[in-house]
Formats: sequence, structure tokens, C-alpha cells
Amino acid sequence: MLEGGKINTRQAIALMVTMVLPTAFLFVTSVTGHLAKQDGWISLLLSIFTALLIGWVAVNLSLRFPGKTLFQYVELILGRWLGKFVAFLYVLWYIHINALIIREYGSFLVAAFMPETPISVFMLLILAISAYAVRNGLEVFTRVNEIIFPLILVTVIVTSALATPEMDLKRLQPVFVENGPVPILKAAFMPAAWMSEIVMLAVLSPYLTQIKDGYKIAATSTLITGTFLIISFVGGIATFGPEVIGGWLFPALNSVRVIHLANFLERLEVTVMVVWVAGALVKISVFYWAAVLGSAQWLELKDYRPLVLPVGIILFATSIMLHDSILDLFVFLGTAWPPFALTTFQGGFLLLLLAAAIIRGKVGKRK
Repeated sequence: MLEGGKINTRQAIALMVTMVLPTAFLFVTSVTGHLAKQDGWISLLLSIFTALLIGWVAVNLSLRFPGKTLFQYVELILGRWLGKFVAFLYVLWYIHINALIIREYGSFLVAAFMPETPISVFMLLILAISAYAVRNGLEVFTRVNEIIFPLILVTVIVTSALATPEMDLKRLQPVFVENGPVPILKAAFMPAAWMSEIVMLAVLSPYLTQIKDGYKIAATSTLITGTFLIISFVGGIATFGPEVIGGWLFPALNSVRVIHLANFLERLEVTVMVVWVAGALVKISVFYWAAVLGSAQWLELKDYRPLVLPVGIILFATSIMLHDSILDLFVFLGTAWPPFALTTFQGGFLLLLLAAAIIRGKVGKRK
């Protein structure tokens, strides 16, 4: 096995939440509010159910092939050559999605805090730190996340609580009647695509100390992530209203900026930025690790570390070329990306693999 690290159930849950929450926390409220307005919380509930289904499929496949990652058991299901082709597509997908995350990270810092700084500076910095974490293995960035994870949750809870004087729950009305089902369904795609990144369990499962806890990890992390996204969405709508929220790129950041308590507790957005950047670092490291590990397993290497630098160069180049501006990135994330991801690598392909494994009676050797 290329990766010798092992993580327990609690660490895996924390890692899955941190892998989704920081970036979704920034972007989801705007897109969901723009499409579904005050009914966006219903869209988020639908996205939770979607992610739970995809998590169930990913864990089911992993339990059928214990000790194998997604990149390995596709060959057992589909045969060597077709399996190699599908595994290669998944490697490319992990590179693509990580390049998007890196671009989100750089775009956020440039647009919200440091507009005069070249975006490449931030992306190179985060990639260098992530490369160091990936070279040191899964256990390293998982243990770092044990510090970052509670900070993320506490930050969301505290900032939401401090912003309550500015909230008016009447802005959440009327429910469902005004918008109808179609906008609500459309608005569910983007958060569903983010929460469905729980598909990472298909790569992570062999490195769990208790692989039978896979369903528990998928369900618990998805429910935690969905709950905090709903808290963030409801707080944003109650503070500014759906019309205002739908026109902002980072409504969660603006929700923090309105906090003003006793003439001394204010300007907390810097604290939020620090916590978010730390969470983004963990998320980028997880997807970076998956891309490098998948590449090494596809090439049948004995060590994945020689691939850390080449994959890092590809990630940097891809993140630079993907989108011309933050608006272009934002439109892509809100329109094209969710249906593509859900119908292919995060949902559709996994369902087909599970169906093929069941039909062909493919089950790996259990340890």
C-alpha cells in the first residue's frame, strides 16, 4: 500500500466536514439565495439527501473491495483496460476539482482583501504548503485538521450568534408559495455538488482504522456540513434579505462585517479569513493527496511522493488557465459545474460501478 497512514472515525468525520464547509460557506448562500430566494434552506435539505445517497454508494463500493481505493477496484469491476481508462478519468477529475478549489482560494483573497496582489502569489503559497503536507502523508494533515475543525465550527456559531441583533426572521417568509418548486430544485444543485464531495470516501476508506464505520462517517459529516450551511444561509437571509444576498459574491463575509457589539467588537472578517484559509489548506491537501495517490496507483508505482511536484505544477497551471476572472469562475460554479459533477464523477459513474459490481458479482477479498 502506497500510503501507510491510518485515521480513526472521529478524524475522518472532521476531515470530511473541513473538506466541504469552508468553500461552500462562502459561495453557496449567494447562488442558493439568487435562485430560490428565502426558500433556499429547502434546497439545502434536498442537497443533504443527495449527498447522503452518494455517500452510501461510495461506502458500499468500498466495503465490497476492502483495502482497495476507487482507482484500484474499477479494474476489478470493469476489467484491466476499461478500468484503467475510468481510473485515469478520475485522476483528471481530482486534478480539475482541486485546481478549481485553488482558484477559489486565490480569487477570494484578491477580491475581498488584497486586490493589488497577483492571484498567483496566493496560489503558489497554498500549493507549496499543501505539497509539504501531502509528502508527509495522510496522518499529518489529518492531525492538523483536528485543530482547525473545531475553530471552523466555533467561528460559524459565534459569528451567527453575534449577528442576531441584525436579523429579522420575517425575511424568510413566505415559504414555498412565492417561488414554487423549480427554482428550489435548481438551487439544490450547487450545494449538492459540494456536499457530494463525500465521494472522497471511495479513496479514503482503505486508510480507516474501522472501515465498517464508513456509513457513520458519511452520514455524520454530511449532516454536520448541511446543518452549518443552513445556519449560514438562514442568518444571511434574515440579515439582508434574498434580493441583496443574491447579488453578492461573498454574503457570509458581509454577514460578519455587520457585527458591531459594545463599540469594540467589530471587523471580525479578518478572523474569519484566517480560519477559512486554514480550512481551505486542508481541503486542497486532501484533493492533492487523492490526485497524487491515484496517479501513483494508476502507474503502479511503489511510492507516490515523486509525483507530488509534477502534479503540483499541473495544478498551478490548470488553476491559472481555467477562468479569466472571479465572475467567470462564479458563473461556472453556479451553472455548469454542479450538474456535470453530480451526473458523472460524484454520482452517475459511482452508481454505474455499483450496478456493474452487483450484476457481475464482483466482491473483493475481505481481510
